[in-house]
Amino acid sequence: MKLKDIQKILVDGLENIEFTDPFIESRRILMEVLDVSMTYLILNEEQELNKEKEEEIIDILNRRKHGEPLQYILGHSEFYGLDILLKGKVLIPRPDTEVSVENILKRLKSGDKFLELGVGSGAVICSVAKNSDAKCYGVDISEDALECTKLNIENLNLKNVEVKYSDLFENVEGKYDIIYSNPPYIKSHEILNLQVEITDYEPRLALDGGEDGLDFYKKIISEYRDYLNEGGYLIFEIGHDQGEFFEKLGAEIIKDLNGLPRVVIMR
Repeated sequence: MKLKDIQKILVDGLENIEFTDPFIESRRILMEVLDVSMTYLILNEEQELNKEKEEEIIDILNRRKHGEPLQYILGHSEFYGLDILLKGKVLIPRPDTEVSVENILKRLKSGDKFLELGVGSGAVICSVAKNSDAKCYGVDISEDALECTKLNIENLNLKNVEVKYSDLFENVEGKYDIIYSNPPYIKSHEILNLQVEITDYEPRLALDGGEDGLDFYKKIISEYRDYLNEGGYLIFEIGHDQGEFFEKLGAEIIKDLNGLPRVVIMR
C-alpha cells in the first residue's frame, strides 16, 4: 500500500472522532510510526509501505476509533516545548496549562523554591525546572503520577527537581516562594458527560473535584499559608466556570487564549 493510500484510510477513519482534525492527526501518526518529517510525507506519497508498518498504523487507527487518546497510544505528548512521556494512569497535559507555566516563570526569582501539589505527568514541574534555576519540589498521591514524573525528570536530565508521595500538604515540609496546583476541578456529576477519551481512559482521581468542583481548592486554601514564604504566591489552574469563586476571595484571574478564566494568583 502506498503512503498516500494509508493516509486516506486514516483521514476517513478519524473523521467521526470528536475534537479531532483527521488530516493533522493522520500525519502525526504517520510521522511517528515511520519516524519521518512532514516534508518527507508530502514528497513521498507514492512510497510503498511494508506490511508491518501498515498493520501498526491500522492498529493505532482502531484504538483511536474506540476512543483511546493518541497521546496514550504514542506514549508521549508535547508540552511547553518539551516531549513529556506518558506512562500509567496520568492526565494528558493540555495546551491551556502552558498559561500556568508562563505565569509561574514570570514570578519566580533566581534561587526560589517552587512546590507543585499534584504533579501528574510532571509536565508543569519539569517545564518550570527546565526554564529556571528554581529548586522544584512536587508531590502526588498517585504512584503512577510519581513514576511518570520521575521518568520525565530522568529523560530531560533535570537536576533541580525532587518528587515524593503526599496527599496535598500531608508530607510537605518547609516553605516555598510559589505553590502551584492544577487539582481535580470537574464537578462529580459532570464527569460522565465528557467525551469518551476522558471518561474511559483518563484517571478519575485526576478529574473529580467533588460536588461543586472546588473540594481541593478549598482544602489547599485552608492550609497554604503555613507553607508559603512572605511575599510568595499561590497559583491555581481553574475550570472556565470557577472564576467567580476566586474573585470573591480577591484573587487575580488570568484568562487563557480563548478568553476564559484559567489561572488564579493569590498571595
